Amino acid sequence: MAAAAATLSPADAEKISSLKSAVAGLNQISEDEKNGFINLVSRYLSGEAQHVEWSKIQTPTDEVVVPYDTLAPTSDNPEEVKELLDKLVVLKLNGGLGTTMGCTGPK
Repeated sequence: MAAAAATLSPADAEKISSLKSAVAGLNQISEDEKNGFINLVSRYLSGEAQHVEWSKIQTPTDEVVVPYDTLAPTSDNPEEVKELLDKLVVLKLNGGLGTTMGCTGPK
């Protein structure tokens, strides 16, 4: 498993080494998933990961969120369905977080 290219402190490098050992025994996930996880943790520890500026995040407007029952029926053409699925985003929030964020409806 390759770690991120960013420089880690000796303490963080030890954490990554321990994490690699712990993850190596997980048979439920692929090697790519293991490597991806280690890479993300390495980027986080090195400070390379980008941070979200939460003050810039706003609640989506009604024009952006489209109710399911107002969607047009989909085509039977597999190419058109694939094109639509490539644009699909599903965001699931737990009840408490959704409520705190001002979301209404099912969560």
